[in-house]
Amino acid sequence: MPALSLAQLVECTGGSLLRGDPATMVATFEIDSRRLRPGGAFFALRGTRTDGHEFVNAAARAGAAAAVVERPPAIGAETPPALIRVASTPEALTRCATFVRSSFRETRWIAVTGSNGKTTTKELAAEGLSASRRVHRTPGNFNNRLGLPLALLAMPDDTEMAVIEIATSGPGEIAELTRLSDPDIGLVTNIRAVHMDTFHSIDDVAAAKGELFAVMREEAIAVVNLDDAQVRVQATRHMGPRVTFGQHAAADLRLEQIENRFVPGAALTFQHQDRSTRVQLRIGGAHAAFDALAALAVVVAAGEDPLAAAERMERLEPGAGRGRVHGLARGMQLVDDSYNSSPPALASVLDTLKLSEPRGRRVLVMGDMLELGPMKTALHREAGRRAGAAGVQMLVAVGPLGRETAEAARRAGVGEVHYYPDSEQCAGAIGDSLGDGDLIVVKGSRGMRMERVVRALLERFGERN
Repeated sequence: MPALSLAQLVECTGGSLLRGDPATMVATFEIDSRRLRPGGAFFALRGTRTDGHEFVNAAARAGAAAAVVERPPAIGAETPPALIRVASTPEALTRCATFVRSSFRETRWIAVTGSNGKTTTKELAAEGLSASRRVHRTPGNFNNRLGLPLALLAMPDDTEMAVIEIATSGPGEIAELTRLSDPDIGLVTNIRAVHMDTFHSIDDVAAAKGELFAVMREEAIAVVNLDDAQVRVQATRHMGPRVTFGQHAAADLRLEQIENRFVPGAALTFQHQDRSTRVQLRIGGAHAAFDALAALAVVVAAGEDPLAAAERMERLEPGAGRGRVHGLARGMQLVDDSYNSSPPALASVLDTLKLSEPRGRRVLVMGDMLELGPMKTALHREAGRRAGAAGVQMLVAVGPLGRETAEAARRAGVGEVHYYPDSEQCAGAIGDSLGDGDLIVVKGSRGMRMERVVRALLERFGERN
């Protein structure tokens, strides 16, 4: 990872050195004092709930070499050996990341955004590219104004390919993060009506996601989903080269077939340069197969071998909460898709569940979907109706809006319906309602903490191969 002297850190942040040796080197950068490594730099950020300046003493005890602050600590307070004062610590963090980004001139940079599937696509692309290159990827959900700079500052010096995820909480953020990362390749996975607490329409969502295409350098390569009309429109904001994917006959990577299942994972067959290739994933659902196609298009845009990449993608295990399948006692199977949820993502899960033929019942444990704006009640009722149409035999609704889902599911013919006001109560009770051979899918937004349900089921029934 990049190492900077305090003199360089002062220069790139626009700050002033209050104390310390300008020649001191720092190689790690954190905003959380609990994650600091000895000799690193701590950026004291002011948040809505906590103020990082209150943890400068904790950073000192963790062995930080320097703290970047907006105001100096009180006289006599415990501090790291060096202090740098700046006007704004978030801006200083971004400026530091921009400085480091400019030093990686030989690295190919790939940016991934979209409404659904961007994390899975990022992971699949990074895994595929690692067949032939040294790859750095943004960890977890380090995809916003704070996470992305930290991901850039943690990048190993020998990185050949950097695959980064970009998210948005409002207009202009993707443009800002695109300028920071300056990608050589940019992908918008898809555009859906999500985050409707922030955006007023899908056109607003599209315009925000399309900022990636608009801001990329002209010589950068746009990776375009031809099956998504909104993506096609936004792609016209980039006048440079492109690689396309989808079922569309004109796609450079054309999807021929998807095998839509949870176990043993989805599979896809795609055609590229008149050659058909089948890819067997360990991640379930048609959405994962399409994410893999998008990732393969990124590989082609990067000039790497898609066949070698596909072989690596086949080994990738899904992350926690992102479709991981657990075998339980009594022949039950648990699909942990608890990390996030939205109407399009839920619809895709229900499509896969409908095609599944477990020995027992199809069971959906559904937490409330968040950030849906004024349509939230109607969309949760629709979720209940969709569950009935998908052949769900037991539905467990969790959260304030779950009452709407539960009632709609009963009217749609779901035979057994349960409701719990929160995930904690659900976790304590759901095991009593499950039967031999059931296929249980846990789906929910992060704020609903549906991982509690997953943990409870694993603790009660154990995990079987």
